[in-house]
Amino acid sequence: YEIGISNGDTFSAFFSANHHIRLSLLAGGKLPSLLKETEYYLTMVEKHENLISGRYFLIFQETIKVLIDKRHKLDGEDDSMESLCIERLSETIYFHRALQSYWIGYSERCLHYAQKLFQMGASGRHHRLIITFYYGLNAFTLLKRKSTAKLRKIPKDAITLMKDAAEHSRWNFLNKMHLLEAELSSFEGRNEEAQSSYAAAILASRSSRFIHEQGLACELAGFHFQKIGNVQRACRFFDQAKSCYTEWGSPMKVESISHQQEKLHCNNFEWTR
Repeated sequence: YEIGISNGDTFSAFFSANHHIRLSLLAGGKLPSLLKETEYYLTMVEKHENLISGRYFLIFQETIKVLIDKRHKLDGEDDSMESLCIERLSETIYFHRALQSYWIGYSERCLHYAQKLFQMGASGRHHRLIITFYYGLNAFTLLKRKSTAKLRKIPKDAITLMKDAAEHSRWNFLNKMHLLEAELSSFEGRNEEAQSSYAAAILASRSSRFIHEQGLACELAGFHFQKIGNVQRACRFFDQAKSCYTEWGSPMKVESISHQQEKLHCNNFEWTR
């Protein structure tokens, strides 16, 4: 970015900045720092009148703000907005709306935008793989309300894709594969397999330094142990999840976990972290 700006090559500068924010967000970069960086880049694209780059940074800014505070007002869902004439930008919009929706618990909205992304034949492979992971996890929430063959197929297909992706990049996809397998085992009542897969997902997330997905794996493990009646272990995993989400910089997720801990009276249990 700095080299591009100093040489007057704003296209390369903003392309690099865009790439940096996008990947940092997906890798679990600290949200307050990413928000500060994104807002800096927004001032720069305004200064250089780069409208297209500005739209991307506004999308990133919205996602980061939502992950920090669920109460942040989302943009409307008018898919006829002028920006959608740019296919790559519309792909980014669908991707981020699906991502936002998963993290704040809007499962139907997540399903809707993930499917809109998948309908775009030319969408980027990385975007599709990441959303496939969340699409698979999201299906388990929907299955609690209505079990259909179509919904049951979603996580199984996602596991197949994550396994293939992990063969090429264990760093990026092994934890995702394990977490999907854990959720499937939990859903099907294979509790020992679920426990093993949650542990593998947590370890792989930690190894890759994906603090947000480590927190997610701990959170979902907590819900699993709550479901099978092991409240003490559930509380332990919720405590670990809260620590991860605190490090990530998401008060929204910290608050959500704290409410869950209060419901389970987790303060009655003591342990050493």
